[in-house]
Amino acid sequence: MIFDQLIILDGLFEGLFGIFSAIFSAIGEGLAVLAEFISGFFVAAGETYGILDLFVILFIVFIETVVWILMLAFELLVSLFQRRKPKVVKKPKFWRPKTKTVREKK
Repeated sequence: MIFDQLIILDGLFEGLFGIFSAIFSAIGEGLAVLAEFISGFFVAAGETYGILDLFVILFIVFIETVVWILMLAFELLVSLFQRRKPKVVKKPKFWRPKTKTVREKK
């Protein structure tokens, strides 16, 4: 009887570990895709930003996304308790880099 319960718990823990590893893998892949997208965008635009600039841009975009998700969740909760249709939440735009001119690149 105890052995059967241990087998059930082992399967439960294995399933939970699989779910968490899939979630963290998806988050990591999403960040990698975001980094490739942003760096590819700047290369295609002819801009030459350094690695520090890229990390600053990625950090700003990440913070904007987190703030947007929090604002969206707050709006959904408020609309749930007030029994109304949720309003559209615009994504915040904190900062974007200025384009470099030919003189600044030298």
